[in-house]
Amino acid sequence: MDTDADLEPVRLFIGIAPNAATQRFLDATCAYLEGLRLPRDCRWISETNRHLTLAFLGDTERRHLGSIEERLREIARQSPTCPGQIVSTHPFPRDRAKMLAAELLPTPALTALHEKCRKLMAAIGKQPERKTFRPHFTLARSRTGFSRMPAAPADFICRLDNITLYHSLLATGGSQYQPLLSLPLAG
Repeated sequence: MDTDADLEPVRLFIGIAPNAATQRFLDATCAYLEGLRLPRDCRWISETNRHLTLAFLGDTERRHLGSIEERLREIARQSPTCPGQIVSTHPFPRDRAKMLAAELLPTPALTALHEKCRKLMAAIGKQPERKTFRPHFTLARSRTGFSRMPAAPADFICRLDNITLYHSLLATGGSQYQPLLSLPLAG
């Protein structure tokens, strides 16, 4: 017998979890940024919540979970591990934004992985976002925005070696992201 919780949609997204070397780089970047003049309400993203979003599925009926997992397994088998290059840390997606992010170059391999996730969305009846794919790791958020912060150049090559289905749980103090399925990429 289904309970109410079994019938409620789940808020999902597909992303890439940073590996240990990337986490160390992001930790060092955050430590440097903490020394700058940041908004008082700056809230740092915990290491366990860091990810690179490939596709935001939003509220999704639980009956689609099996199909999503099957399609993600296929994507993981067909997709090589790809290098990513973090090139800048700045207010995201533009000056005065409420997020601070480490942005990556959209390499052909990473863009192809993003496109496969968009096709997965369409296959389950979801409308993919229309905005341009700008891969990034969110580092901090601020309700008042990061208006006085200039971009900080970065140059770090990271290994993007997994595809992860996350459940976004809304909570006081910020969302928590629970990995439901994490698969290594074939390469």
